[in-house]
Amino acid sequence: MTAPSLAVTRPMPNPGRLLVGQIGYQARLLASGRAITIGVGLPVILLIGSHGRGTQATAADAASYAVFGLTLTAWATYGVRLVAAREAGVLKRWRATPLPRWCYFLGRVIATIVVSVAAAAATIAVSVLLYHTHLTLTGALGALAVFVLGAFAWAAMATAVTAVIPTIEAASPTLMLIYFPVIIISGTFGSVSEPHWLATFASYLPAQPLADAAGSALSRAAGQPLFSGRDLLVLAAWTVAGLGVAIATFRWEPSRPRHGRK
Repeated sequence: MTAPSLAVTRPMPNPGRLLVGQIGYQARLLASGRAITIGVGLPVILLIGSHGRGTQATAADAASYAVFGLTLTAWATYGVRLVAAREAGVLKRWRATPLPRWCYFLGRVIATIVVSVAAAAATIAVSVLLYHTHLTLTGALGALAVFVLGAFAWAAMATAVTAVIPTIEAASPTLMLIYFPVIIISGTFGSVSEPHWLATFASYLPAQPLADAAGSALSRAAGQPLFSGRDLLVLAAWTVAGLGVAIATFRWEPSRPRHGRK
């Protein structure tokens, strides 16, 4: 008699390897096509269109357009892809795998941060090359830290908002309906005439503190602080709030119509 064969089960890789693999996988998906076109192409086109040949772009200008590309990627592109994955059943299938849920979402968020920051950096690079924007190493590193925190805040909020978006068709209009008023009143495209109370309200939204902190870091003079602590505090508060709401309300299952066909 022969002994019954025993199935050999391989141990799960350690969490670090799982997370690195998930980040690489999600970054490749996010950086293909639409994210690069929107996150890099649109801000660069607006930057070139707003500055004539031979002019110089200030650090604040470069920061505003970089923030525009970063937030488009971390909010709109990320949010639409997340809703699409849920409604197509992709999230449901991922949930059934041995991959820890925290690893999947952390990998997805970090990949979004990487691509968003890369889009912002590309806009800054174009401003330096074409419009001779002055940039120091300290300012660049400070802006990089601000971009990472800002991308994290916008991605966390987008994750929270996807809980109330029922279909993929509603994803883009809903996200853009929230996004553009925030960007406009925050002065990302230039100063706007608005009441004092609205300007104060905009300072507590995540767009204006992000642009102000990035512009302050890029234009920092010797002996001055890199950025305002209040701006970082506002971004951190939105990050924590977005994560808290997302953890409490996130849905893995696709939406089902209330009145199905018999």
